[in-house]
Parts: sequence; C-alpha cells; structure tokens
Amino acid sequence: MGSTKKGIMYVLLAAVLWGSSGVCAQFIMQESQISAPFLTMIRLLFSGFILLTLSFIHGDKIFSILKTPKDAVSLLLFTIVGALTVQLTFLVTIEKSNAATATILQFLSPSIIVAWFAAVRKTWPGGLVFLAIFTSLAGTFLLVTHGNPTSLSISPAALIWGIVSAFSAAFYTTYPSTLIARFGTLPVVGWSMLLGGAMLLPFYAGNETHFVVNGGLLLAFFYLVVIGTALTFSMYLKGAQMIGGPKASILSCAEPLSSALLSLLLLGITFTLPDWLGTLLILSSVVLIAMDSRRKGHAKQPG
Repeated sequence: MGSTKKGIMYVLLAAVLWGSSGVCAQFIMQESQISAPFLTMIRLLFSGFILLTLSFIHGDKIFSILKTPKDAVSLLLFTIVGALTVQLTFLVTIEKSNAATATILQFLSPSIIVAWFAAVRKTWPGGLVFLAIFTSLAGTFLLVTHGNPTSLSISPAALIWGIVSAFSAAFYTTYPSTLIARFGTLPVVGWSMLLGGAMLLPFYAGNETHFVVNGGLLLAFFYLVVIGTALTFSMYLKGAQMIGGPKASILSCAEPLSSALLSLLLLGITFTLPDWLGTLLILSSVVLIAMDSRRKGHAKQPG
C-alpha cells in the first residue's frame, strides 16, 4: 500500500474513532451519572499521561518546554483556553444535547478561523471561503431551528456551549503552532491535557462524587481515553503528514457523520431531515475551506 493510501486510511479511521469517542462519552455520562466536568478531568489526566509517555518513549525532551518562563506561560494559556476549554465545552454540549450535535457544532471552527484571519488581515475572504462561511451559518441555523426561526430544536444552553466549543477549537487549532514547531506535537498536547486535568482536581478533591461503576463502563472509559484520544490522535497526525492538511481536513468530515450514525444505531437518537441538511452544509464549509487552502498551495508552487 502506497503512503498516500495509508495516509487516507489513517485519517479516515482516526475521524471515525473520534466520532465514536463522543458517542462513548455520552454513553458514560448517561449510564454512570458522571458529570461532564468530572469526566473531562479524568479524560485529560489519563490522556495527557499517555501522550507524554509516548512522547518520552519516542525520545522527545518532554521537560524542555517548562524551562523557559515565556514558553511555560504560552503553554499555560494554551492549556486553559485550548485543551481544557475545548474538552470541557464539548462534553458539556454532549451533556446538554447529544454527541452528534456537539461534534457538528464544533465543526464550525474552520469557518471561525478563516473569518478571524480575514478580519485581522483586513482582507475580504475569497469566493470559496465566503461561501464556506455562509454554508456553515446556514447549516447551524437549520440544525438549531429546523428552519423555524421562532423556536429552537436544541436547548439554548446546548447551543451556547456548542458555539463556545467551536471558538475554543479554533484557538486550539491555531495558537500552539509556534510551540509545536519548537517542542513537537506530543509534548505540547500531552502537557496541556495533563495540566488541564490537574486544574480541575481542586474542585473535586475531598468532595464526594457519586457515580455508577461496572465492567461495561470501565471498558467504555478505556476506549474513550486510549482508543478515542491517544491512539486516534497519533493516527491522525501520521496520516495528515502523509497526505497534507487540506486532504486531511476533508476526510475528517467522517467524524460528525460517524457520530451521527453511531448515535442513531447505539443510542437511539434520531436525526430529522433539517438535521441532516444542516450537518451536510456545515461539513461542506470544511470541504470548501480545504479546497481553497489546496488551491493556494498549488498557486505558490513554482511552475
């Protein structure tokens, strides 16, 4: 199998597993009565530890990022606004609605990123990007109103948390590029997760937290942390390196689709026609942005 086909397979499998991890998180919260913040804390602590361990085994100097105050402050900002916020808001959105809706709303982040850079650079977005922003807004409108602007098909809390999740995902995607270039992806993301989980510990230390634990839930938690976070993250990175960012972005659209289908099959959550149309419009915005990035990349290449 060629490297391109392998890359496509890695990214597609990672996207499907990511989608399934949201469904898994919803199952855990429903069956165990664990709150979204508590699950966020446990997930971040375990995932951060696993990623840092993998990074150390890989030969990375995982403590280098903590030695310089400027880098440590940048990591702290990324931890609070990025890793902690994106995980917490995503799981709270699931808690207030469902995994599929939370995943789809988070996919507004590419449109937020391109709109933000256009505003900062004071440049009008190109045709494809402008169309992407429009389709993402239209998709969100359909998803949350079912076409009726006088009523919401999801709770206001779910909508607000979902939008915050999209903004935090946009920050999470764009902010750490300098840190990653200097220290590597695994150390940066691993530390941000571990520290983010540690920041939630004081809220639960010494407090009794009641929840149900059984073999099925432990297996689901193992899947969420090991398969749905650490393994999936590594697979996506490897695949994206093989096929490039734009292609990886398009293939990652399998994540919300897998989340919606698994929610339907495993959790009995039904999607109406406006839900599916809204989903497809939001996903089309990701494809349009990836196409625009790919076109610009080709334009920069020497003839």
